Amino acid sequence: MAIGARALGVDFPVVQAGMGGVAGPALAAAVSEAGGLGTVACYRSAPGQVARLVRETARRTRRRYAVGLVPELMGPRLAGQLAAALGAADRPLVVNSFGLPPADAAAAVRAAGHLLLVQVGSAAEAAAAARLGADVLALQGVAAGGRHLGGTTTRDLLARVRADGPYLPLLVAGGVADGRRLREAAAAGAHGALIGTLFVAAAESDAHPDYQRALAAARAEDTLVTDRFGLGWPGRPHRVLAGPVTSAADPPPRAVVAWLTEDGVRHPVVRGAATAPTVRTTGEIGHLAHYAGTGCGAVRAVRPAAELLARLRADAQY
Repeated sequence: MAIGARALGVDFPVVQAGMGGVAGPALAAAVSEAGGLGTVACYRSAPGQVARLVRETARRTRRRYAVGLVPELMGPRLAGQLAAALGAADRPLVVNSFGLPPADAAAAVRAAGHLLLVQVGSAAEAAAAARLGADVLALQGVAAGGRHLGGTTTRDLLARVRADGPYLPLLVAGGVADGRRLREAAAAGAHGALIGTLFVAAAESDAHPDYQRALAAARAEDTLVTDRFGLGWPGRPHRVLAGPVTSAADPPPRAVVAWLTEDGVRHPVVRGAATAPTVRTTGEIGHLAHYAGTGCGAVRAVRPAAELLARLRADAQY
């Protein structure tokens, strides 16, 4: 895993996923301060807000961190987000792209002297990311929580990319939330991991406390892949904790079930929306998407990110 650590410029090659609404500056900075690579999620943020997120993360840590972007969700608005992030950066960053970025975006990252990490779900996407100039790849399998980029297991995807290339530092994403699984991934040829579910339950996370408690009580068999939280981000199956929306025989009506307050403005959240519940959400929290990977059994309680990283590192014997 030393290859992954050197490539990312960190002590321990674990990247915290850029979970929309959940991964704010406090979480990203805490993970980076503890030796991993924290990611502040830009998600749907306007350029001005992206710049504020980057500056706030920088204020909290002097270490390297990442900004998380979702090209397919933002479309032409991605350019404004990326320009704001790069313009606000006071040091070399890692741009953590969920899926393939446009060629001009990848070129902008390279031209500005930053690293490009691309999350992919297939060997074909891995090859495409390499052609775009990716520095590091995160290979996502179907055990991952949240949106899925492909339909294969992490192990199979890792084996395929290792056999056929591209020969870049490779992280695994999906089902890795403890040191034992990280060791197993390293033995199979991975150079590190991108982890989301474990950090939802970090003390610095912006996840709603009910969401965190549900994770702490869950096991792998409590997760399932569904399409019922596609409003606002359709076309991607997603792994969540089972709940009232997924257990209904038919998709429940898309009524307003919660409210999200941002910058003093309350926004309605409709049942079936892609939005995860955060500390700024009120209402029927159980009817919202509780994204979780099969590694959720490693989550036993809310803990500081530094403690989560320390345990991962000790158990991984790194």
